[in-house]
Amino acid sequence: MDTSPNRSYYRFFLSLTLLLLLILLIRIGFVIHSQNPERKTYKDPLVSKEVVRGTLYDRNGKILAIQTPYWGVFFHLSMIDDLPLVSEVVAPFVGMSPSQILQQAAKYTTYAQIKKKMDPALVPALMEELSRTKLTKQVSVVKSMGRDYPATFHASQTIGFTNIDNEGSEGIELTQEAFLNPYPLIGTDESTYGEDITLTLDIDIQYLLDVQMQNIADEHNPDYGVAIVLDAQNGDILGMSSYPWYDPNALARSTEVQKRNHVANYLFEPGSVFKVFSLASVMESGQADLQEPFLCDGSYTFTMGKGAKATIVCTSPHGVVDPNTMIAKSCNGAISHWAMQTDEDLFYSVLNRFGFNRSYDIALPSRTRSYIADPSSWSGRSEATISFGQELSTTALHIATAATAFTNGGELLQPHLILQRNEANGGPITYRRERTAIERVISREVANSLLLAMEEATKSGGTARSVAVGGVRVGAKTGTSQILNPETNSYEDGTVLASTLAIVPLDNPKYIIYVAAGNPKGDTQWGSNIAAPAIGKIIESLVSQGKVVSERSGRR
Repeated sequence: MDTSPNRSYYRFFLSLTLLLLLILLIRIGFVIHSQNPERKTYKDPLVSKEVVRGTLYDRNGKILAIQTPYWGVFFHLSMIDDLPLVSEVVAPFVGMSPSQILQQAAKYTTYAQIKKKMDPALVPALMEELSRTKLTKQVSVVKSMGRDYPATFHASQTIGFTNIDNEGSEGIELTQEAFLNPYPLIGTDESTYGEDITLTLDIDIQYLLDVQMQNIADEHNPDYGVAIVLDAQNGDILGMSSYPWYDPNALARSTEVQKRNHVANYLFEPGSVFKVFSLASVMESGQADLQEPFLCDGSYTFTMGKGAKATIVCTSPHGVVDPNTMIAKSCNGAISHWAMQTDEDLFYSVLNRFGFNRSYDIALPSRTRSYIADPSSWSGRSEATISFGQELSTTALHIATAATAFTNGGELLQPHLILQRNEANGGPITYRRERTAIERVISREVANSLLLAMEEATKSGGTARSVAVGGVRVGAKTGTSQILNPETNSYEDGTVLASTLAIVPLDNPKYIIYVAAGNPKGDTQWGSNIAAPAIGKIIESLVSQGKVVSERSGRR
């Protein structure tokens, strides 16, 4: 049979293709074998064996947090034949009885932690005894790195703490983790050192705040307490106290409530303390008739939209009230009257510039935002009630910061908590805070007028008489506010905030102090009886420390 021409063509084409493919494969094999590439391997880089966490200091160089070694004692249970004997050997060095050691060991099956931290002075003696009794394989004394907080509970919510791996978990320890605890450096150095951080805190001032917070807690049993001191000229946070507190050296005994930083994070209605900012807004707007004294008979009734009326009640009749006596006597009616004479957008605009719709980055984990609703959502009485500190949410930090506008000729300052960072062991400074003016809020004239009005409150007849200290010019504003119950939307069954804001000394402001107690118990709930006396004692202590000048003593 004859072969088909087409079939012959296909066979030829297939043979040629296979031949070319064979030639290509031979060529590829030749190239691969002729190059003989070197085998590449990856090796981990040589890095430091340890990272030494940076130290935290207060502004005067006092240590607030430092890395420290500690030694733990562990039993290898599977290697111990006579557990009671081993317990008797170890007991004198770990501060435990042999029976307590046996109870602790019973919690484990193979590797038992007997003592997390033993007295470092006893480590050499224990190691020698283990060697003498031939127990070095049965008992391990392990060195670890931990964190020590010499200030104990003072500023604990600000400083924060580290976890079992020596990593920041709260406060400054958390937010500055990258600087305090960097990655190991590549090279032959034994250790990598984190940066040291100096906070703006003055631990002596912090101590004054905490003493007064404890006194308030002992006498009035509040649900919480807050206190803050700002440097009036640059916004540095010199002390920040939040009650209840905890000791980061004994973290296991703390509660979540104790760990909360109420100063920076807790939102509340400030009450009458807010009147200083409302009066500043009224004065800056320039629309209210402040020359005509207001007659307070104990209540103030005004007309809202569509003819409806609203009544504002004072604690008592105040008689003839001008701006100074409004602050001194804390008259709800007068400030409401002047606020209602002011265009609500202008009134809101100045309060907004004071920072009451702002959050502040002070290097803490959260940035709580103060809040006043836009006038477009206000009711017919909102402007009046906002003027004496209701229908808004703010924090102690915001109130103290807003007061910097009074002490700096009308300019609002940025608050600071970190003063500087520098390389370890006194190395070069890598960051230093700078005084930062955020914006001009009010005129210098209005700022000075508010300082004088606050001084009136500390004189005879004023609500802040307890703040007054002989030989020192002080300005203050007290507040006692009902706190809205969000569940019932009512003030009647809500709680009370007793507070006071003070500036000292008025002739050259150095300190802004704010103290508040939430829901105090007992025979008084007034800010004038709870927070104001505490600030008076703080100022007296500042005089004793030489931080405030008294004309009577001449001390500095």
